[in-house]
Amino acid sequence: PKRKYDEFIALYVGAGQVLGPSWEGYLLYALAQAASKKFDTVDENGESLVNKEIRGLYEWVQRIMSEEDYCKRDESISELWTINNRIIAKMNLSMMQMLIDSMHNENHFYLVPVYARAIIPQLSQCRTSIQRKLKSYLLDKEYEREDFSRILPLLQQSYDCLGFTCEQVGAYSSDKVAECGDYSENHPMAGFVPKVDVQTISKVDLDMHAIRQLLKFPTGDDNIIPQMYYKHGRAAVINGDKYAYDVQSLQEMARSSIVEQWSPYYSDYVSYHGQEFYADTVIMNEFKRNAGTDTQQDALLLSWMQLGVVTEYLMGLLGSADQMCEGSTDEDPTKWWDAFAATYIGSLEGIDLGGSDQTIDGFMLWNVANRRAVSFDTQNSDYYADINNEMLELLFAGQAQLLRNDCNNFAKTVSRALHLMVIPLIQSVIWYAIKNEGLSASSNDDGLVIGEVAAKSVLPIVNKFDPNAARIIERNMVRSDDNFVPVVDGPQAVANAFYLVLDEIGWGCDYVGHADGVEACQLESATGPRNNGGSFKQGAVTILALLANTIFWGYSAWLS
Repeated sequence: PKRKYDEFIALYVGAGQVLGPSWEGYLLYALAQAASKKFDTVDENGESLVNKEIRGLYEWVQRIMSEEDYCKRDESISELWTINNRIIAKMNLSMMQMLIDSMHNENHFYLVPVYARAIIPQLSQCRTSIQRKLKSYLLDKEYEREDFSRILPLLQQSYDCLGFTCEQVGAYSSDKVAECGDYSENHPMAGFVPKVDVQTISKVDLDMHAIRQLLKFPTGDDNIIPQMYYKHGRAAVINGDKYAYDVQSLQEMARSSIVEQWSPYYSDYVSYHGQEFYADTVIMNEFKRNAGTDTQQDALLLSWMQLGVVTEYLMGLLGSADQMCEGSTDEDPTKWWDAFAATYIGSLEGIDLGGSDQTIDGFMLWNVANRRAVSFDTQNSDYYADINNEMLELLFAGQAQLLRNDCNNFAKTVSRALHLMVIPLIQSVIWYAIKNEGLSASSNDDGLVIGEVAAKSVLPIVNKFDPNAARIIERNMVRSDDNFVPVVDGPQAVANAFYLVLDEIGWGCDYVGHADGVEACQLESATGPRNNGGSFKQGAVTILALLANTIFWGYSAWLS
């Protein structure tokens, strides 16, 4: 690797590069100098701040590689991975400056497609809707000057995703294009306004989005590039100090002590799956499987990150906020509460109430809820999920309770938020039960994998409250052996299995809704599920339990 880094810096600078005051050259170093001069982002000696940063990062690489056995230490690999991403971000910054220059200066219009081809592919790791709009303006047709005012805000919205800030880009020619505003501490997310700075935490969804894009191009060698995103992260920078740079990764979330210490369901997940960190184990084993272009492998990896890793981490954040409020430590519980909101919503949703109006943008549970709301007819009048509207109310209520140190009511809000976020998982299980009915166990349909992961992500909670219902869901959704028949009892039986659980978690059936004729919690007819005698017996037990529950509450209401 030492030689590769030396080759990189040689190609970046070039043999013909001269220093100031002319800074003449022919490669990317010279291009960065030209870009920085246009945007007044040079140091006191006239050197581009981009070049100064890249030079410093290269020197840091040299220090790491001077250490013994650096390639055998995880911390060294993580550091080098982070440095690589920071160098790429700096190079993209120069390309962005030159793109803006070429769009604004009519003498440089012919260069727009050149710089657009450098930037637009990089935006595939950012908001999909923005990338598609920019592609339509800059690559799908000839650039038109009157589009500048539409294009510039879209580019500026992408700075943070690409790893640089408005300040680092600067103002073009002092006053021709003003410097944009960077994110503030209370930057909104889908209408929620945090009290503390949690914007960077929300960006873990960018890593999942990048993994999704990279899995389309299998690399072999244990899918090493997507695996590096998972293990070491790129986007969620939690410490931007030059020498203490630290990034939150998905694997760190999967193995977080926050989950182990504070998640109220941690022991239930360990008990059900038979081990700690089950989701991480599945993900790492799957990375090593080298399945080539197997889309089911992609679906398994991404759904375990989205529905497994994120869900358990969110539970840990909620438990932490509750414990901090009760005074177990001196830490501010608002930080944990707002971190929950940031991780539930994600950065890809944008700032508008309800999140992005394009469901292709999001990746966190907020997005799952919005997508399921379309299928289950549970959208509000603003066309986003009733669940998310309720979650916003809980998030603001929690902030207010923390402000007045009302820990008793905050504990109730925490419990309601925790169990509300389970609803999109339940909807996902039912949705894929509908989609998977009639498929063979050997089908290559991604729905078989996603449905199974959704089920395994919620089954520890179902099993805690209703083991019999858990067995019904397992029999229909979890591939256990060669005799497995997908959704053998029908999707309505799967939906019915959640009845008692929904009652236990305090939300009932209304937020689940209905899809393709399957009603959440509708009782099966007296003939029972469509299966053999053993299955009928289990279905009958469930029906009797539901009837007993109905009679009990009806009798209680009569007594009152």
